[in-house]
Amino acid sequence: MTYLDNLIVELEKELTDRYGLMLPSRVLWKVLGYSSPDAWRQSIRRGTIPIPIFQLPGRSGYFGLSRDVATLMAKARLKAEQPKQGNISCE
Repeated sequence: MTYLDNLIVELEKELTDRYGLMLPSRVLWKVLGYSSPDAWRQSIRRGTIPIPIFQLPGRSGYFGLSRDVATLMAKARLKAEQPKQGNISCE
């Protein structure tokens, strides 16, 4: 298994243990880093949510899979640059 695969598995386990296999909108907007529920809804309207979301019959709101969120986070982390020494700021 690669580092990416291991990170996805670890993140998925954490998300699943905390929220279950499916994350509802009230969790997704926070976990995905949206500033507010309004920002989340606006992103849905624009079609810019970075993971597949879906609705379920008889349930309100949208849902996403823990696996999809974990994959997004792991790939973003892999692309993150390390700060150069001397360029670190705590402001």
